Amino acid sequence: MGGEHLISDDETRQIAEGFLQASPWLGDAEWGSIVIGPNAGYLAGFDGVFPPDAELSEGQKWSWQVSFSDPAGTKKTLSHEAVLKGLSHIAYGDHANADGFRFMRIQQWFTEPTEARRTIQLPASDHSLICQCALYGKIVFPAGEADTLFGKKLDMFEDQRPDEDQGSDGLNG
Repeated sequence: MGGEHLISDDETRQIAEGFLQASPWLGDAEWGSIVIGPNAGYLAGFDGVFPPDAELSEGQKWSWQVSFSDPAGTKKTLSHEAVLKGLSHIAYGDHANADGFRFMRIQQWFTEPTEARRTIQLPASDHSLICQCALYGKIVFPAGEADTLFGKKLDMFEDQRPDEDQGSDGLNG
């Protein structure tokens, strides 16, 4: 992938925003600006805050960061680089279990040419999957949307379930 396929700051921020909107159990969200790039950490003060008038060197740029509390009350932070880490895990990881199905839409989005990718909207459930992979390296809580395949709920036992027309007495006689 060349430089023309890079995932932008705006794209990763939209993913983080979608994750927070779809996850009401996350609390105390606080957005901030950070500097990313080589030796960017040296520009932050002792409190970790980047002064707005910081002089950026070559390869450094302003980006975003959001901190919040997860359901366990643990303070977590997402940034452009963290969301890219989650995307890389999904796009390049080996997903032999059910996660492979969940990640198919994200993998396709990731491989689209830049202009096409920027016109495609991932649902909030995919934002959640990406951010969970970024934060935890796996899916730890429901993503909010039933797993679907070809527009219908994925049910591996569909052929064993009673027809909806039969009612509840179809199994028990």
